[in-house]
Amino acid sequence: MNKIQTLKAACRTLGLTHTRETLETILHDAEKEGSSYLDFLVALTDGEILYKQEKAKNKRIKEAGFPYPKYLKDFDLDFCQALTIKQFRQLSGLTWIDGLYNLILSGPPGVGKTHLAIGLGYQACEDGYKVSYTTMKSLIKVLRTEEIDRRAKAKVRRIYSSNLLVIDEVGYLPISATEGNLFFQLISELQEKTSIIITTNKGFEEWTEFLGDAALATAILDRLSYQCDKIQMNGKSYRLENRKSFLNDGTDRK
Repeated sequence: MNKIQTLKAACRTLGLTHTRETLETILHDAEKEGSSYLDFLVALTDGEILYKQEKAKNKRIKEAGFPYPKYLKDFDLDFCQALTIKQFRQLSGLTWIDGLYNLILSGPPGVGKTHLAIGLGYQACEDGYKVSYTTMKSLIKVLRTEEIDRRAKAKVRRIYSSNLLVIDEVGYLPISATEGNLFFQLISELQEKTSIIITTNKGFEEWTEFLGDAALATAILDRLSYQCDKIQMNGKSYRLENRKSFLNDGTDRK
């Protein structure tokens, strides 16, 4: 075994994956630049740290369960009049997660609620926060089957250990009394422990309708809105305004 192989074996033992995979390049660059021993070690350790940070970030994003990637840099503030540039920057700073504040994004379909929610979730993952994403329909299914399904139990466990929970499409479908109580228990357990983003097409006054219980709706909203910013996102549907068709190329055919 030559020295390179010996070093790679040592890197494997020490868990230095990036160093082991790029060892030849690291040594070549150090020789080319005439690096001192100290500069060489700094470059080696910095590379390993950056690799582990990137790997951890990608793992957080994967385990969050986002349905697709959405980024804050792509959010159209000109189309969405609900937020000022200053407010958008405040949200993007994510200090509200540390303060255990909640966000409720309400409005009709297509106005950017889900884009903003997922974009904030992605940013949180990149900044080191543990995030869980779910639709309300999926959440209810997970809560109902937690005791009998291993994957559901793991999902609930992750939700409870998250810094941020994104619940999409709340209020789109009615839920039973049993399901409403499970939702209430979750919100109660997470209060002042985890920040929550909710996207919904319902105003507060309409929560009784899909929950089917006025007292339960009041109790849930009371806990959600204790430390909370509600953003009403009205306007035209972005999807309808920007819809695409492969049949329409700008010419009329007969």
